[in-house]
Amino acid sequence: MLKQSSHHLINHQIPKRPSKTPLCLAVAVALSTQLAYADESQSDEPTVVLADETIYIDRPSIGTQMTVGRDKLKHRSATLGNALAGELGIHSNPFGGGASKPIIRGQDGVRVKILQNGTDVIDMSSLSPDHVVAADTLLASRVEVVRGAGTLLYGTASQAGVVNVVDERIPSRMPQGNIKDNIEGETLLRYNTGSNERVATASLNMGVGQNVAVRVEGLTRRADDYKVPGFQSDVMLDYLPDSHNKSTVGTVGVSYIGDKGHIGVSYSRRQDKYGIPGHNHHYDSCTADFISAIDNPERAVAGRYYLNAYPHLMDDEDIVDTPHFDGCKVADNGEEHGHSHDKPLGFDHDHNHSGPWVDMKTDRYDLRGELNNPVRGMDKVRLSLTYADYFHDEKDPGNPTRKTGIDAKTDEEKQSKAIADRGHPAAIFKNKGFNSRLEGYHSPASLFGGTLKGMAGVQYQTQKASAVIPYLPSYGDTSKADPRYLLVPHTNKNFSVFALESFNKGNLTLEGAVRYERQKTPVEYDHELLADKLERYKQGAVIVARTPRHPDLSPYAQSAVSYAGTAHWEFAPDYRLSATYSHNERLPAPMELYFSGKHLATNSFEYGNKDLTKEKSDNYELALSHTGDKFSYKGSAYYSDFDNYIFNENIVKAGNLYIRRYNQTTAKFYGLEGEMTFHASPDHDITLFGDMVRGKIGSLAPVKGKLLHSGRKWVYFDDDIKEMQVTEDGFYDKDGTSSLTCADKTPEEWGQIDPDNECSRTINVYKNGTTTPNEDDYDWLERPATNAPRVPPMRLGMRWQGYFGDKWSANAEYSHVFEQNKVSTSTIAIKPKHEGMSYNNSENPLTMQARTITENVTKGYNLLNLGLDYHNHWGNVDYTLSLRANNVLDEKVYIHNSFLPFVPQMGRNFSLSATVKF
Repeated sequence: MLKQSSHHLINHQIPKRPSKTPLCLAVAVALSTQLAYADESQSDEPTVVLADETIYIDRPSIGTQMTVGRDKLKHRSATLGNALAGELGIHSNPFGGGASKPIIRGQDGVRVKILQNGTDVIDMSSLSPDHVVAADTLLASRVEVVRGAGTLLYGTASQAGVVNVVDERIPSRMPQGNIKDNIEGETLLRYNTGSNERVATASLNMGVGQNVAVRVEGLTRRADDYKVPGFQSDVMLDYLPDSHNKSTVGTVGVSYIGDKGHIGVSYSRRQDKYGIPGHNHHYDSCTADFISAIDNPERAVAGRYYLNAYPHLMDDEDIVDTPHFDGCKVADNGEEHGHSHDKPLGFDHDHNHSGPWVDMKTDRYDLRGELNNPVRGMDKVRLSLTYADYFHDEKDPGNPTRKTGIDAKTDEEKQSKAIADRGHPAAIFKNKGFNSRLEGYHSPASLFGGTLKGMAGVQYQTQKASAVIPYLPSYGDTSKADPRYLLVPHTNKNFSVFALESFNKGNLTLEGAVRYERQKTPVEYDHELLADKLERYKQGAVIVARTPRHPDLSPYAQSAVSYAGTAHWEFAPDYRLSATYSHNERLPAPMELYFSGKHLATNSFEYGNKDLTKEKSDNYELALSHTGDKFSYKGSAYYSDFDNYIFNENIVKAGNLYIRRYNQTTAKFYGLEGEMTFHASPDHDITLFGDMVRGKIGSLAPVKGKLLHSGRKWVYFDDDIKEMQVTEDGFYDKDGTSSLTCADKTPEEWGQIDPDNECSRTINVYKNGTTTPNEDDYDWLERPATNAPRVPPMRLGMRWQGYFGDKWSANAEYSHVFEQNKVSTSTIAIKPKHEGMSYNNSENPLTMQARTITENVTKGYNLLNLGLDYHNHWGNVDYTLSLRANNVLDEKVYIHNSFLPFVPQMGRNFSLSATVKF
């Protein structure tokens, strides 16, 4: 077993033949930190090499995670999703060159929690794929993907996995350098031909005396628009417009390290500026007609005076009968032809006109401490405190080529349009968050002839966030204008209690975890603004003449309980079978509840749903692994069954422009992933790998429309009407000179004279032959089940890794990503008008119509990547020179699971890097 574990560590954590000292140190640390059952377990968790730094090794089990080490990260993308995209079960949701997030087993967004050193990354990346994750992979020592019961230590929402970016900003050990004992450092320089990317990173650890360690690290990155095999704008381009990016990071940390533990603090600042590709200025003038306007008497929803100020308070009945766009240069507002790769933006686009970009800045402060053996029976206690102040704005460059004010009607409007054409912030996002976490690990205890290890903890987090559309200065006075919030100011408060225990006896390990969360999200309402809206509504009562209906302004508050169990069975030497079950409950995120308005980056108008309820899922996984001298393999099958699955539903599509609203229903996700490695020799491995995931969205509740009658019949109004004196035509005799009454003829006879007479009327008759309707007598529109949106396609590949002596190594990887033709279709109920009559008018003969919006099929592609490394040392300095060739076949790569599936990824590119360690 020792031989196999060492082989695994060499292949995954360090170059195969590095200098002897680091290799011996790695093996020594691995041996000294094994758990009680490690002698008989497959060692496929390379974080044991860095046991003093990882958050995961201190858990009772190390059975369910994967790790990407620094030796891989330094050659990969600087954005998190693209850096992990080659791992089993993980894909990326890229957004140009500036942002990407991982998709794990078909789940993304808030369902994939991102951590930095075990605490939440406080940013706004979960709101949208164009928002960068504020964690740096090029400064990380590794990235861990935690699965199984351990995910509940960090949240209830991430049944597919939790991503933890680990760096050394707060030192947990005294430095041991090659040149001086108390100084160690590393520098990376990298250049990429595909985007003219220039990267430089540097880190330095210094010991001050016997117990104080100081770390300073930084990063600078610049990249131009990246090259592609072809992109059709107004002309054919060999680059993707607005895919440029730059980033600057600086961090300083200091720790006191003693015999009983350590405590340290750090400060980090990050600034990013990157383009938003795929934007089309034809959409700049678009507005969404989605919520009924209270100032329109024909569409006024009774008493909803507050919707203009706070549209997130809308109910389903506030949505217009036929959602559509206004003021757009688009063909129609229904299911239009989708994008094509011959004209990805849907229109000819002036490539000389720059697109929007993001300016981001975040400041983060951390305190972490660990105390060993504080009391009898307690192994250690850990404390983590984090505060972050995040800001970014999305800048619209304007349209300087337009003739200013050509469509303006007033001087004020002309000046406002002129300012807009010079460029302005289109949206401002802010988030200030605080996270505190306390963990306690109890000492191993003997139980039923086995060993019990475990931990428990509490966590409290607040995040105060908002997104607002700033007003442009103009000739008119806008000082008293109402704020236009995309995400209304709110404070998301979350309190959690969690625990995990692991029991090991012989070749069996059982693991269980539980987490309780309580979330409360008060919104900061402007009560003076609401009072003003109410007063104006009352003054305009002549328009609608309806009693005001007051909104429910109480904060959203719910709790969730999740639990999980994992069993690992070493049923034979070098073989392990694992089974995991979890029940996860996820509370809706503020974005899903409260967002309302135009989202520049994704070419969409998005609307939250304040009525969303708790999402629940039952998740199952079965995994098998084997490590042998000639063959090693691992594989898993998983299945997730959701209730109240929250997703962003397409309501309207016109070209690449969408209206979307959050909805929920049942869902199922299932998949396979695995790899098999042939150890051809001690220096050469050949690996086959593949994964697939499928997602199904259950049928939505059918839409209930108006009553539909099957016929009409004539009736009297009532008995009093029968004795009313009327004229020959059945109308009331005002003068009283007629001797006729309504009773003198049948209703049908009066109706034949004039259908509008006062003696008789027609009433509806329904399918059952009576005048009393049943549910079947309503207009219904079914909304069938469909594939889940943006699900990654299947992929298969082969990888070779070879070592040539102590200094040279090389690798090659080929993968085929299949066409994704299992696409999602949204079915939306449209309530048509007829000859000026609204849908609900009983005289309107039209019934509801189904509008279907279907994802585009995404073609498959082939990827070939090559790598060459040279490792040596100069005196006491280790250095590595690396060359990478990516997308060697220069394939046109389109990502189905992206919100911009029509945007191509980088074409053939070469990367050259140099790493120096001392």
